[in-house]
Amino acid sequence: MTTRKSLTRILASCALAALVLGTTLPHAVAQDYSPVVIVNDEIVTGYEIDQRMSLLEAAGGARVTREEVTELLIDDILRIQAARRAGIVPSKEEIDEGFAELSRSQGRDPGVMRQYFRSRGVTDKHLDQQIAAEVAWRNLIPVTYMPRVRVSEAEIEAAMTDGAMAAPTEPQFQLSEIRLPVGAQGQQAALAEATALLQQLQTGAVNFGDLARQRSVGATAPTGGDLGWVGVSTMSPAMGQVVQRMSKDRVSAPFVDNGEVVIVGVRDTRGPGGSSSTTYRLAQLVVGVAPDAAPSIASLALQQAQSARARVSDCASVEALKGQYLPISGDLGTLTIRQMPPPVRDAVTALPVGGISEPVRSNDGFHIIVVCDRFEDASAPTPAGSDAERVRRRLMNDKLGRYSTSLMRKLRREAVIERR
Repeated sequence: MTTRKSLTRILASCALAALVLGTTLPHAVAQDYSPVVIVNDEIVTGYEIDQRMSLLEAAGGARVTREEVTELLIDDILRIQAARRAGIVPSKEEIDEGFAELSRSQGRDPGVMRQYFRSRGVTDKHLDQQIAAEVAWRNLIPVTYMPRVRVSEAEIEAAMTDGAMAAPTEPQFQLSEIRLPVGAQGQQAALAEATALLQQLQTGAVNFGDLARQRSVGATAPTGGDLGWVGVSTMSPAMGQVVQRMSKDRVSAPFVDNGEVVIVGVRDTRGPGGSSSTTYRLAQLVVGVAPDAAPSIASLALQQAQSARARVSDCASVEALKGQYLPISGDLGTLTIRQMPPPVRDAVTALPVGGISEPVRSNDGFHIIVVCDRFEDASAPTPAGSDAERVRRRLMNDKLGRYSTSLMRKLRREAVIERR
């Protein structure tokens, strides 16, 4: 099984994608506390595997096998053990902040998010254990390797000369990536694994950000594979060749790039010289209905949502009415286009400030979305000095990412893993 890195592998990359969290309760299962695998004398039980499967499926609807989940838990134990040997033990405050960080990236309240996972059978203890492993690893890598990381002026100059910064006259692409290592089984096996992940994306079983957090070994895994805005001249030849043939909201077939197998997604594009970046402040009312509700019940909920829309006049009215609808109703804060799932984005971008959407369906029910405000933040030229600093940070992160991957492989090789 390949090493998987992430800061937050359990949650979606889009803020409003959290709206598709299901509302049905999980089926009760017998708790199996028998050992399944022992990692350097630490036991993983069947119950812990069940918990992680519930967590991953609740987070993104990913279809995961018990074998895959077992490997993820082994990685978590190795991370915790390595951090512990370095004297790093995440505090309750760090774990809470780690979860709050995830919730904020979802545009959700941490309490609401925790309650959702509880409703899907995931205990706070297991959720915190998973967060603790990621926090511990995030703290360990810089402490261990930052003193070794050196980025020379020559490296920065070479990177900038080779196009590490986008030229102002070239098209730019807002990208996400999933990177898989070419392991002992070879390139074809890695390509086959990537093709299977692509099929999951195409069926809607999981979103790109979740999959990047869960499976990518790239340095961008903690942020859901987010590469930000990238000019063609800053890309490797292999990635540039693929991306230039793509359009907005498209995902590539797997390809080989710098010794790894890559899937890349284009979230947005913009022309030479940059373009304005639009941020929306939104509010919503949500009429709840289960995703698998009978057509008659769904139809009734739709009628209730249409009635709710008729009651809304502006964002202030949403605040006044939100107590009569699902708890996720109310102010959603500010969101960029890329943070919205396609149905929401399509509804919002067609509305003026003060506009009220038709009902938008999710697994929670029907959403009436109001555009409270819209902000245009025009791109401006970046001073050369800050360009160099951005290149320095990118090169340092690249090196830390390679150290992280190398350390996990070393921990795997040296671990005593006994499978029952």
